[in-house]
Amino acid sequence: MHLSKKVIFNTMIFLVFTATAITCGACLDIKEVARNLSENVKEIKNNELGIPFILKLYNSFMYLPRNVDLQKNIQTMLLKLESKISDVFSGLDVAKSIIQNIVELKNISLSSALTPCFQKDTSQLVVDTSFIDNKTVLHSFGSRYVLDKMKKSMGTTSAALKRQYIISNSEIQHLEYSPFHLCSECDESGLWENFIIRKKYQPKNIVLILDNGGSINHSQLHVLKTLAKKLVSSLTTRDRIALITINSNYTYFKNDCNFSEEPTDTLKLEQINTSYKRALNNYIETLSGDTGATNHLLAITKGLEVVSQNNELIKDETVMILYVSRGLLSSLTEPKSVLEVIAKFTRSSDISLVIYTCAITFDFKPVMYEHQFLQDMAEQNYSKYNIMYKPNPLRKTGVMLTVNSSRNVPFVINQIYDRFSLEMTFVTDKNISLPTWDAATGDLIVSFTSGILLENDVFLLGADIYFASLAEDIMYYSSNQDDAYAFLMDLQGRMLIHPSFIKPSPFSHHILFASVENFEKVTDIHVFQKRLLTDESGIHDTFRYNSTDMVSSIHHCLSNLLYLVKYIWSRVSNYYILCLATNSKYGKPHKSYKPRWYQSSSKSKFLYHNLEDYKLCRHINLPSTIDVASLYLSTSCFQSPFTASQTIQDRLTGQGYLAYLKDDTRLLANPGLKDEVRDEVSALSHVLEFLRKRHLSSALSKYIVRRYASSYTGVLQIFPGSVFRQGLQPTKRPWFLKSLQHKDKVTLIPPYLDKGGAGYIVTLAYATSQLVVAVDVTYGYMLKLLLSHMPACLDDKITCFLIDDQGYIIYHPNLMDVKGVRPVVEQQHIVHKESLVSNDILNHKHFIKKMLCNNYGDNTIQRYYRLNTSFTGVLVNFVPGEHCVTYRITAVPHTNIFIGVVNASCDFPATFCPCSIVNRLCLNCNRMEQKECECPCECPLEDENDICEAISYANMTNNPPCTWFVDDSSLETSFTMDTENRLEPCFPVSCQSQKLYLDCLGLVGCEWCKYDMDGNYLRKPFCATVNTCFNGFFDISTSYTGNISVDSEYSPVGPILGSVIAMCILFILLFICYRSYTSPLAERLYLSSTQDQLRMSDLNINDTYNDLSNHRDKLLQEDSHNVVSPYCMAATYKQSAVAVDSDHGYSTMTPHDESEHLSLAPVEVESIEDDILSDSTSIHTSFSTKDGPRVMSPIYTKISNKNCIIVPVTVHRNMEKT
Repeated sequence: MHLSKKVIFNTMIFLVFTATAITCGACLDIKEVARNLSENVKEIKNNELGIPFILKLYNSFMYLPRNVDLQKNIQTMLLKLESKISDVFSGLDVAKSIIQNIVELKNISLSSALTPCFQKDTSQLVVDTSFIDNKTVLHSFGSRYVLDKMKKSMGTTSAALKRQYIISNSEIQHLEYSPFHLCSECDESGLWENFIIRKKYQPKNIVLILDNGGSINHSQLHVLKTLAKKLVSSLTTRDRIALITINSNYTYFKNDCNFSEEPTDTLKLEQINTSYKRALNNYIETLSGDTGATNHLLAITKGLEVVSQNNELIKDETVMILYVSRGLLSSLTEPKSVLEVIAKFTRSSDISLVIYTCAITFDFKPVMYEHQFLQDMAEQNYSKYNIMYKPNPLRKTGVMLTVNSSRNVPFVINQIYDRFSLEMTFVTDKNISLPTWDAATGDLIVSFTSGILLENDVFLLGADIYFASLAEDIMYYSSNQDDAYAFLMDLQGRMLIHPSFIKPSPFSHHILFASVENFEKVTDIHVFQKRLLTDESGIHDTFRYNSTDMVSSIHHCLSNLLYLVKYIWSRVSNYYILCLATNSKYGKPHKSYKPRWYQSSSKSKFLYHNLEDYKLCRHINLPSTIDVASLYLSTSCFQSPFTASQTIQDRLTGQGYLAYLKDDTRLLANPGLKDEVRDEVSALSHVLEFLRKRHLSSALSKYIVRRYASSYTGVLQIFPGSVFRQGLQPTKRPWFLKSLQHKDKVTLIPPYLDKGGAGYIVTLAYATSQLVVAVDVTYGYMLKLLLSHMPACLDDKITCFLIDDQGYIIYHPNLMDVKGVRPVVEQQHIVHKESLVSNDILNHKHFIKKMLCNNYGDNTIQRYYRLNTSFTGVLVNFVPGEHCVTYRITAVPHTNIFIGVVNASCDFPATFCPCSIVNRLCLNCNRMEQKECECPCECPLEDENDICEAISYANMTNNPPCTWFVDDSSLETSFTMDTENRLEPCFPVSCQSQKLYLDCLGLVGCEWCKYDMDGNYLRKPFCATVNTCFNGFFDISTSYTGNISVDSEYSPVGPILGSVIAMCILFILLFICYRSYTSPLAERLYLSSTQDQLRMSDLNINDTYNDLSNHRDKLLQEDSHNVVSPYCMAATYKQSAVAVDSDHGYSTMTPHDESEHLSLAPVEVESIEDDILSDSTSIHTSFSTKDGPRVMSPIYTKISNKNCIIVPVTVHRNMEKT
């Protein structure tokens, strides 16, 4: 009874207070609220983050100046990098001498080889030298013997070896498939590219004809597109190409900015350049399958027309028609018709013509005439079809190649280019490739290669090295300090490593290596760039433009906008340019010297891969301890970060590190850590001991998930103590990078899903000159903080929100879209939720500005907003009398956030802010208006001007590089989870005892349940654990762990409802099966209107054809209303970063729900076409040339057929002859 009276009293007080606040909501002083929030944040900074304690602590340490001797540092790094390069090439030289000895002196041929292969480690392969004279053994195992000797000759650098290989040119000329096609986890693209660039070719003139007719299924189309894109990408500026796609009609790609409704009669062979190559690849990517039968005669006719119309352009040069097709015939007389056209053309032609065909096939597919037809076309086998032809010395016999998978594509391209190669020309110089992605494993590698030119053969020796190992000293030189940094370039001036060069994304098509002028914004950049590329070594002093805020006063003198920067550089073995830089802006650097350990009962104790040494408890879903903090050493803490990343951090290894770190005598040998790490760990132990005691005593700890601190080197300590998996880079996390941008301010990070199971959390961080300290609070605590000053935020007509300095939402009542059908997978922007406010604040140029930066990691230009954190006024409607909607926004002092209030006394019309709901592509990349509302988005970044002069805005390479984007590699790392929930909770909290919404709000591990699993409001909302109720939904099946604590007090309504749903689903499935098996089967045999005979291949029933499948069930799907927790999603889920050239939708992003709960679902058209339009079960209609050709322009958007609805239709026709 006493409890119920207290609850009633608190409820009445709250309702009265809320009603009073709502009544005077219009008179709310938002500046006063901002000051109060600032005081709350200041209390968190002082008490929970312990900033005064940290500053006092570090001031008590002895400091020594950190001498930055650029000359000494660059020599040290130079010697290490040159030593690694020398080791790799020494191995190649040893292998080269062995091959010359075997092939020339012993006259034994060697086969191509690659190790490792078949997922086996061949590093221990030993060949007995007693067999050295046995020709049979040498031919079979000689290549592996050579590779084994190569690796052993590399010394310690062999640990960074990913793979090594030998390619024999004489062998591959007689192979149908790549000699490495059986090797698993092997990306052959880079391997064959290294081989191709060493050959010398004539100018290549290629008429590429792609078959996208009805006989090509989805898998074959993918292989065809891969082949076409790889072919185009490997062409040089000396080459020309024309592209034609063929089905029942033809389409040619025109290098023109305007889409021509009436195409010209001339099909040109266009000279290759970067922009044209890109446009071709974009067009090929959007290519989709057609339903019509392939008209082979039309294909070869149009191909020959291109050759004849470009006669003067390709005079005295060889031209190739490359026909990529499955080769399925519409009639058995079609091959003869095709060859007759070819014979007629070659009879009087003075052009050196060769025809190559490429058969897209799969080994398990039975073929009859297809390959024979393509082979006859390539070889121009006229005698087989009794075709009279006149001998022509310029007529050259071609070859039919076969491609059965995407992995075989690079090898086939080498075979195609071999036709243009000059006899016995092969570059044998040593070479190091640009860093490239290995598509099979996702590793960034560089290839060391060397050629061998012998009398009867040429060989390529190659060794692929992890780029992270080769350049680790340069990558981790700065340790996130701006006073000094390093960068690496090649001799052509392409930037390979730079602090502003974010790690390249494996999802981008290629890595765009920009020049130094895109990264170093100095006053005499062109002079500096010229010296870098011409002088082998040197020193250069210049001034850099200060990165001033957008609202910096224009009255500042020039000296305040510039500061001195000093460069020193040297060449690395004639392959690279290594440069170091120091900034005078940050003064002389210093570091703490031998700080003592904290003297306490927990002296020198850390949780570091030794959970069993401490009393464990469960902190949400993590096995943790509250006795000590945990220590995590990122790879940047080690002298060799690459070696550390390859080393398993187990208990034994951890004991060695801890013994060294806790050694006060400093006599133990360094196990491989950087010199400053021991001092940083010691200093951080004081900070974490303070945070530990504060967490155990603070009243705010029930809203704080964890506390942690990280040094600039990457030493991370965290409480409660938990164990991390390897791979985390704390210095690349958003809270670390953003706090560095806002030093002397408390930085708030927009909500994100906690890896430890606490739901959505907000991070508050503060950066000092020695470390960054942070706390994670629950998302609900941010609302609780707002309500303590603005209870009116609960009113339906009033919307309160918090945003950061880029406009991303810290809090908004509609941020967690509870009615949505998809989880929140990225930060939400104010434009998404308050489009009307966003349109209006763009008029305040002193408050907000739209910015651009280049992200060279994924080749995009990022558009984002920058808000003025120095703004001291209150922002209101720019247009007076904005109907019934008013807003006020002001900055929260000493933070990076803003508070806003929107008061809507009536329903207001939606405003338009173009935002892609498919990806991050901007609506219009050709222009950007400051006052035009749009979501943060991205445009493609190109290294040359586009083929259209009008399209130039997307190619602004003068934009500053993006430095605030997060390294995605650190996002995948999470904690070691406690999936069984057998441990006692570290901080017991009874969610069930919280009877009021405000009491439950923000508590760690608790959620206020308002909806059932169907999205309906509960009659009696209640407080539950986050494992049971996620995002307000009481649904056990969608909780992110799927586990309920054993002390749960809930009724078994969940299992009962689950059983009922399961029975319903079972009955539905039985009904569907009954309907499917009792439906009458329709005859799916059609005859062409132009042929009377039946092809034998038409009776080859496809193995994958299911004659009982019912595609009608695929037409309509109802979107699920259940809010699935992101914790249930696959760990490998990632939003694609590749720009899709499809017709993507755009949303106004108003508060209204953007999704359609009942919609026409996209259908996998290919799966239906493979059944209905399979060549094995139907005969396609013959081609028709009456229709004009289709012309595709590079800026024309082709709507994919996946946006169509496939409706089964039965066509009745008279099958009798008339």
